[in-house]
Amino acid sequence: MLRRRLRSFADAVSRPVGRTASIMVVPTTALLQQVLDEYGLKHSIDEDGDLQVRWEKCSLFFFHYGDDNEVLQARMYLNRRFPVEMRPTLALALDDWNRTKLFPKAYTVLPDDGMVGICAEQAFDFERGATRDQIHHTVGVWIDTLLRFTEWVEEQI
Repeated sequence: MLRRRLRSFADAVSRPVGRTASIMVVPTTALLQQVLDEYGLKHSIDEDGDLQVRWEKCSLFFFHYGDDNEVLQARMYLNRRFPVEMRPTLALALDDWNRTKLFPKAYTVLPDDGMVGICAEQAFDFERGATRDQIHHTVGVWIDTLLRFTEWVEEQI
């Protein structure tokens, strides 16, 4: 099912949105919600105020950083957890991913549950702004590559 969704999402990302406006904007949560709606993705705001999208195997969160919230980060957490003893093996596999792929950046995390988690992220500084179409396309590519990473982890580990 993830592969079918992945293909249809990749198709959606490759289609132009059709807007011609070139007004430069910084991505806000409201704009990201509109973009996610356009991609047909169910989303919500968590208790910390972060925008999130959940899938069966992972969850994606959008974070804003910087003085004017101009830096946007999409961070994906796999739902699957691993024993702490596997961290060196996981780190080697993720090092291989980071060495052979330009993005997303991937690494292990140690949540409070005593297990090892895997995280991947994309980020960009929109200080100079971007058109709405550029933000739409960027977010779509991020989601596509993060879901591909999730698939890679399932195949490799």
